Amino acid sequence: MRIFYKPAPGVVGDCIPFYADGRYHVFYLRDYRDRDSYGIGSPWHHVSTDDFVTFVDHGEALSKETIDDQDVTVATGSVITDDAGLHHIFYTGINPYFRDDAHREQAILHATSKDLISWTKVAGEVSYADEMRYERHDWRDPFIYKDPGTGRYNMLVAARTAHGPVSRRGCTALLTSDDLSNWSVEEPFYAPARYHGHECPDLFRMGDWYYLVFSEYTTRTATRYVMSRSLQGPWLTPADNLFDNRAFYAAKSAGDEQGRRYLFGWNPSKVGDADGGDWQWGGSLTVHEIVQNDDGTLGVRMPSTLASAFGQPSRQGLQLSDSSWVATPEGYRADSPHAYTEAYGEAMPASCLIEGELTFTENTGTAGVLLRVDATGDTGYFLRFNPDRQAVQFGKIGGYRNWYVDHMPELDRPLPIQSGVPIRYRIVADGTAFVAYVNDQVALSGRLYAPYPGRVGLYADGATVTASTPTVRQGAR
Repeated sequence: MRIFYKPAPGVVGDCIPFYADGRYHVFYLRDYRDRDSYGIGSPWHHVSTDDFVTFVDHGEALSKETIDDQDVTVATGSVITDDAGLHHIFYTGINPYFRDDAHREQAILHATSKDLISWTKVAGEVSYADEMRYERHDWRDPFIYKDPGTGRYNMLVAARTAHGPVSRRGCTALLTSDDLSNWSVEEPFYAPARYHGHECPDLFRMGDWYYLVFSEYTTRTATRYVMSRSLQGPWLTPADNLFDNRAFYAAKSAGDEQGRRYLFGWNPSKVGDADGGDWQWGGSLTVHEIVQNDDGTLGVRMPSTLASAFGQPSRQGLQLSDSSWVATPEGYRADSPHAYTEAYGEAMPASCLIEGELTFTENTGTAGVLLRVDATGDTGYFLRFNPDRQAVQFGKIGGYRNWYVDHMPELDRPLPIQSGVPIRYRIVADGTAFVAYVNDQVALSGRLYAPYPGRVGLYADGATVTASTPTVRQGAR
């Protein structure tokens, strides 16, 4: 059992989730990372789950074709069931050898199925970009839904407008159809002129709000959302419209009959399996549960089903390093307004859930959780709560890429921090992948490449804080 699903061999790329009959069917782009054995391009693979921990492997759903075909890579799309019960996949066919005046590198293709398992590609149904409105070779990631106002099918496509500054042509294109076969290209659905591309569009409604989800690589390489009370807009951008950070990408959503909705994305691995390596395309599956706030904005939290993957909590006490720490009936207090102090706890298993609370008595300094720290305290990681920046940050003890950068700024997440208000954290780690959930609102994903087990601990730096004893629940591997 792996908390964060990953195939062998290969990695999880863009996910296409679809809920049916009590299960989430996760179609995903499978990159084998072995061109010598598997050739270029990626197929769609298919797994299903009802708890995001145990998965049934249904094998390959859509095969990749040859370099003479449009879909030498079977790229992102969506699944929809028509009124007659027939399932449809609309997907992207990408062929980098077709980027010329005679072909299109990207096109929208179609497949059907009666059971979600066996799929038949529909010959001859191809949608290309309308070059009067959109760029020729950027035409991918279709998402289909039925418009409640018109009763027609709408297709959202990651595209680029034909005109405007090159770095800001990214848009969400719109096509319409009465029959899922014949499509009319319309004016853009959403074109804010902010990003190079709007990848993997997704649309859903919760309560009175519609949410348009997309991923962009211009500013943060992350999945964002905008919100509106109408499909016609205007689309509002919240102050924090990210679901996570650099280590969670190409996320799309699916929901059940009870109104729960989950976001499926991938946590990228790093070159050389090293903290300083460049981020790679693809990695392991991460699933967040979406939370809607009273003002309509969204947060995310750990799916409740993940807790069943871990054993009973261990509550070993911390080893207090100096007089800055004292035990209290609720846990511990660290009084270190002018220095750094730490306290170590138990070993951190390779797969585990760590839970606890931490409260600042004043909004000064920083404090947080230590992860996979070695016996000398010279290597490991920290999850930092920073009142001055109103952020949660992740970093590596001993520095990240340079001696003067102690944290990984591309992983920072905004977090409201007030003195006297507890910060509740739940950290899920499995192998090198991890996600920290804070206050059932904020997710921070990343990678841990230092050797395990290491230890769990707490620290305070120029701060006075109270904290509960971190509990550690081991996962089954």
